[in-house]
Amino acid sequence: MTKWISTLAVAIIISFNTSGQTHQPSLEDCKLMFQDYYYLKDWKKAQTNLEYIIKNSPNEGEKYYIKGVKVYEYLMKETEDNELDKQYQQKALDLYQLRLSIYGNNDQVQNQFLSSIYRYWISQPTKYDSLASLFQVRFDENIEVVSQSNMLAYFDVMRRAKKYKQPFDEALVLTNYDRIAEQMRLEGDAKGYMEKIDQMLLESVDLNCEKVEEVYGQSISEPQQAKRYLNMIFRMDCEVNDKAQEALAVVLDNDPEYKLAMYAAKKATIDRRLSDAQRYLGIALQQATSLDQEGDVYMELAKTMTLKEKKQDAYKYAKQAIAKNNNKEAYKLIGNLYMSSFSECVGDKDIVARRAVFIAAYEKFKMANDEKNMALAEAQFPTMEEIHFNSYELGQSLIVDCWFKEEVVIARRPVE
Repeated sequence: MTKWISTLAVAIIISFNTSGQTHQPSLEDCKLMFQDYYYLKDWKKAQTNLEYIIKNSPNEGEKYYIKGVKVYEYLMKETEDNELDKQYQQKALDLYQLRLSIYGNNDQVQNQFLSSIYRYWISQPTKYDSLASLFQVRFDENIEVVSQSNMLAYFDVMRRAKKYKQPFDEALVLTNYDRIAEQMRLEGDAKGYMEKIDQMLLESVDLNCEKVEEVYGQSISEPQQAKRYLNMIFRMDCEVNDKAQEALAVVLDNDPEYKLAMYAAKKATIDRRLSDAQRYLGIALQQATSLDQEGDVYMELAKTMTLKEKKQDAYKYAKQAIAKNNNKEAYKLIGNLYMSSFSECVGDKDIVARRAVFIAAYEKFKMANDEKNMALAEAQFPTMEEIHFNSYELGQSLIVDCWFKEEVVIARRPVE
């Protein structure tokens, strides 16, 4: 019997009996009508039949619980009545709980249940305490089966609780952070949730560098504890002290990680600990898993060599960054290297050959889409008179003869 025929059949049965007494649909009638109204997307009528089925035969089948939640969520979308929306939310949650009590404590359903509660209650600050408690129960029962999206959702709840001045236990949040960080490490973090969680933690808990030392600075000989300590130090821009250096050595010797090595390198560069930066970048390069990551490491190496005033090394690494992921910043860095090399490249040359350095720099800035520096370089081009009196022509090729060798096409300075 098709869905349309079944609906018609039930309608005939009902109308036939209206001439005598009021007909009470049977369970089978309601099952048929629920399926048809669900198919027709008539959610209100589907709801009526669903609730009859659940009330009179709660063991009728798990499919009614699965589809039932969808019915209530469609009804939520259709209503603009706040109170009615909350009623539908509660009915959906009641279905989840009844389903779990009848069909067993399924981890996937538990995660769906928790995710639904989060979605329904996240806009209601008065619910945050209850919501946090439900997450806590799941963490304490078995954190290994909690989905990563729900781990992220937990920290979203806590940062919102902080924003709306809802009370919560900061020490417990820090403990949960440690547990979740460890679980993410074991499972892998393909969707990059941990970076978002790190940021949400800082929005949830009042941390300063002293508290980071107190909470995370213990037992840094253990690699995972050392890693969490360093993550906090770098995120909060705390001083890289002797303890932090010790923690870095522990992590990078026992469990090297690209992201942490890059954090350490950038922090060392800012602090002008350039030898440390170079060492950490070497570790990051070994841990890189993509061309983009390799390109970023070479770019940082180029910056480090620039600060060490080793232009040829900086140039070499910038070229490698370009080869890996066509890094625009690397073109700009090379342009700046050229611009700063005018006095080194003077030699025993005419003025046009000398100023060819700026033409080479201009071409690099052009590759970086850096119009400001393009204009600065172009302002140093040879004039038309200099080109003419030194027996050159516009468009003629010329080799820049310096610590780098590059062919350029002679161009004139813009007329003022």
